[in-house]
Amino acid sequence: MIDYVKIKVKAGKGGRGHVSFRRLKGKPYGPPEGGDGGDGGDVFIKASGSLSTLIPYRFKKDFKSSDGASGGKSQSKGAKGADLILEVPCGTLVKDEDEREIADLVRLGEKVLIAKGGGGGKGNAHVKMSDVTLRHAQGDAEQSRSIRSKMSDVGQKSYVKDYSYLKKAEEGKEGEEASLTLELKLLADVGLVGLPNAGKSTLLSKLTAAHPKIASYPFTTLEPNLGVMSYKGKEIVVADIPGLIEGASKGKGLGDQFLRHVERTKILVHLVSAESAHPIDDIEAINKELIIYSKELVNKTQVYILTKIDILNKQELKNKIDQFKNKGIKVIPISSVTGEGLDKLKNEIISEL
Repeated sequence: MIDYVKIKVKAGKGGRGHVSFRRLKGKPYGPPEGGDGGDGGDVFIKASGSLSTLIPYRFKKDFKSSDGASGGKSQSKGAKGADLILEVPCGTLVKDEDEREIADLVRLGEKVLIAKGGGGGKGNAHVKMSDVTLRHAQGDAEQSRSIRSKMSDVGQKSYVKDYSYLKKAEEGKEGEEASLTLELKLLADVGLVGLPNAGKSTLLSKLTAAHPKIASYPFTTLEPNLGVMSYKGKEIVVADIPGLIEGASKGKGLGDQFLRHVERTKILVHLVSAESAHPIDDIEAINKELIIYSKELVNKTQVYILTKIDILNKQELKNKIDQFKNKGIKVIPISSVTGEGLDKLKNEIISEL
């Protein structure tokens, strides 16, 4: 799953202002009428329901909106550049290059402006005819003055009108740029956590219509899986978080890539395999990683379940459950193979939510 990418965006440049003059009979230049350039296109990021990963940004890293069009005659303003809307999955966190949060897009259709397009340059329609200056007919270096003041000082025959000022138009301004981090955090009601091979993928397939890859070896799940549990008229989104190991919060194994997904879940279903010789140690190992990553995680409501009880006889099952009781931990024994305990687990989830 692609859930963490860095990209660069640039808004469009403003269009150039236009230079043109209205035609007047017997006049070399009529009033200036060049239009302004159009503004450059903006860059937005929008939460979309059509995406579940950030894979569109895996290889392409640079994005730019369109430039504004140049201005035209008769004070015609250039067209604005087309905006660029980058779609991301709901649950995407947008940060700047200093890792400061810009937006947290959790609602479908939510949109945020990331980079503003540059303003269009002014056309020469903004220049006044009264700004026409005089220059010496022989090309002597003279400081320009207004026609009126100049004519009071010297004879008209020695000077000619200088229209160059009226032919000036502005270039459009550059659009804003930004370096961004996009970080996806799954939006789920329930997060399934536990050590590798604790039975999370199998349980997800039994609780929901999801079809995750399942095998009897660690790290079968290399990306989070989502499913919807329909029960007693309610629809609950369940996320299978890939197996965590000791040191996950510091980047060991697959852990720190997926701990971020646990943050948004409302409750955690903590799986412990009946195959484990020390189930309480397993619980403590996972909780340790949760609290190191975020103190808020360990304070989430946790429903503890003992999985794979179909491999135990009655006495072995009693011994396992006693280990939880001795620590004051309420545990629900289940078997995803036989279905034993699944309804009790579903009721507990509904109750906690």
